Amino acid sequence: MVEVYYYVPQDKVRDSIECGLKLSQWYEKEVQIEFENKKCLCALLNPRDDMDKYKSPDYKCLRLELYPEYCYVADKSLYELGLQHDEVMKLYMDSIIPIKDYIFGMYRLPECLVTTTVIPEQISLLDKGLGSPILFNNSEELYINNLIEDFRQKYDDLNDRLLFGFFKGRATEGEMEMIEKDGNRFVAFIDKKTDRAFTVKKP
Repeated sequence: MVEVYYYVPQDKVRDSIECGLKLSQWYEKEVQIEFENKKCLCALLNPRDDMDKYKSPDYKCLRLELYPEYCYVADKSLYELGLQHDEVMKLYMDSIIPIKDYIFGMYRLPECLVTTTVIPEQISLLDKGLGSPILFNNSEELYINNLIEDFRQKYDDLNDRLLFGFFKGRATEGEMEMIEKDGNRFVAFIDKKTDRAFTVKKP
């Protein structure tokens, strides 16, 4: 069994726990999976992957224990971009994999596509203080940290590159002054509010 999370409006909690989540009623999208169009309920791998609902008193998080053969993971960030770009939607479709093949941190905004009705025996209300431990803060943070670590292995100067890009962006917005000199490998950035100076290497 795999454990995923699904938010329902406060007034639907009791019905959901007692009657289950009928796929025909709760499905959010229909996508092609393994050459077949399937209705999908979109769950989360981490309850904190939707912080608006996590913090909202209007929603409650349900913990679903499901058979893995009915669960697939896709990159939701590609889906959102794909609504305006057909080529990106193809990338989203290509990102759909069985949940057993998913490695945490692989996608920025992973969503679990549940292709079956969820019966009451598979549903419980998530107790944020108890229950199964959540091993990472949220999927997006894990994705970014993994990506940075991966590129840090390939580029010794990654930290300087990241800082240079960040400071140059602030300089473009007028928050910092950028001082550089031809032939010098360092660039100075001065925060206009605090007068604090920062030096980074040119990428």
